[in-house]
Amino acid sequence: MIKTSEIGELPRTRRAQPRQFVRCIALTLSLGLLTLSASTSMFGQTASIRTKHHKVGLGKVLSSAHGGQIFGFDIDQHGTDGLIDDAVSGSDGSLDSCVETFDINTAKVTKVVKKLVSSTGNQELVVQGIGTNDIGLVDEERVSFNNGHVTRDDIFYLLNPVSGEKINGKWTLPDNKHSLFEQLVPNQATTEQVVVAYREGANAVPWLYVTDLATNKISNSIELTSFEDDFLMQVAQDTTTHEAVTYINSYPGGPPPVNVVINLQTKKMRQFNGFNNGFYGAGMIDGLAIDSATGILCTTTNLNSQVEFYKLSDESGVWAQLPGTTDTDETNSGAAVANDPLHHLFLVMQPFSSTGGTSTVYVYDEKANLKETINGFSFPDGSNLVINPNLRMGYTSGPSVNQLQQFFY
Repeated sequence: MIKTSEIGELPRTRRAQPRQFVRCIALTLSLGLLTLSASTSMFGQTASIRTKHHKVGLGKVLSSAHGGQIFGFDIDQHGTDGLIDDAVSGSDGSLDSCVETFDINTAKVTKVVKKLVSSTGNQELVVQGIGTNDIGLVDEERVSFNNGHVTRDDIFYLLNPVSGEKINGKWTLPDNKHSLFEQLVPNQATTEQVVVAYREGANAVPWLYVTDLATNKISNSIELTSFEDDFLMQVAQDTTTHEAVTYINSYPGGPPPVNVVINLQTKKMRQFNGFNNGFYGAGMIDGLAIDSATGILCTTTNLNSQVEFYKLSDESGVWAQLPGTTDTDETNSGAAVANDPLHHLFLVMQPFSSTGGTSTVYVYDEKANLKETINGFSFPDGSNLVINPNLRMGYTSGPSVNQLQQFFY
């Protein structure tokens, strides 16, 4: 349990201050798709399923079929299948990439679904995620260069379902030739999904597309002009209230980071300040996730190694200091966050562990109480984690770039 002195609380009456936008410097031009959804929650239907009990800790290690680097992966939260990509670079500049399915219990690849050979290295298959009803989304990135200008003409494939182990459909990104796909927002509860993509122009502006992957229909498009050129943004989704949440980052000694709530139906936005603890303040938000059943938002911040929990309905909140860190500790800050909506838990990645080994996953309840500490991981750069709440099982990147680590919580 966290000591009382390590938990902070945000007054329920606190409201947002005038917005102060902090423009982020783009290190990499990465663009994508977010999915958001709305209908009956699948977790409400599966809550009675008896979960298998495993000892908390690390499990098996999955390796890609061809030994290539895994950039994208996901697992079905209601089944036993998973999806990865597998990219091998040649010494001549060529690139061989694959899409592969795997069994999350055995941690073994079950089938190479599609393979792409690019002599120039300008085409690559990338897994963007799994949506509701086990629909997998794969991006065939197609890059071309003309007089110093970069253009994209990606093709998006569907595995409907992933357990079928075959590509049997396509999804269309609006204004595809002038857009970069960024994120498929995690949501396996409703058929209304959200995609984030950037459109080219004088400035790169992110858009949210509300879509149904299976029918390839867009029900709403939201232009986020105030976030132009912000290539570090992430988005989470509240499927109950039909809202998406993103943020405005801060900097050392700067104002609090700002949580931005976007209504996916009306396009209206509201915002409220987050915690800004520590001598240098909170800095940037490195990860976020939402429990749609309770309306709790969880974030991690990079300058103070803290985890924040906000009630979106009234903007109140509490925070916790990661074990073995201080509020001026940047090295051991948290990163990606995943939500278990069945047991109302948040799992937080810590790439550089402060409690033992190389990397750690911490499990918190929604009142900022630390429930479990899982050491022994080794996360490569840009790591992520995905979970199956029914099995209390998860997968993270690592220990090598061509591997995934199974774990239980």
